[in-house]
Formats: sequence, C-alpha cells, structure tokens
Amino acid sequence: FNLPSYSPDYNPIEKLWKKIKEKEIHLHYFPTFDSLKNKVEKALLHFKDMKNEVLSLFGFYKNQTEI
Repeated sequence: FNLPSYSPDYNPIEKLWKKIKEKEIHLHYFPTFDSLKNKVEKALLHFKDMKNEVLSLFGFYKNQTEI
C-alpha cells in the first residue's frame, strides 16, 4: 500500500486539524506564537469533550479497515 509523501486524505489527524483551523484560527491574527498555541490548546480541549464529533471525523478510516 504505497501512499504519496503527503496524503492528507489518508491521515486522520488532518481532519481534526482542519476543524480546528476552520473554527478557531482561520482569518485570525495572532501577535505571538504563544497566543496561537493557546488558542489551539483551547480548541483541543473543546474536542476532548466532544468525543462523538471526533469519532465521526475518523469513521471513514474505521470503515476502510473493515474491508
């Protein structure tokens, strides 16, 4: 099973990162790296409480392993 060097469609974390970018950091200005880091950490804490939403992002991969 050969993949291209960059294949976000087959990398589950890319789907979570996309959600974080869409909801929390897209088109926002962060004057420092620490302010960006804090916002991302806050978003990750949100997803910690939203387990069903996270699992739905990864459902495609679970289905692919059952083939």
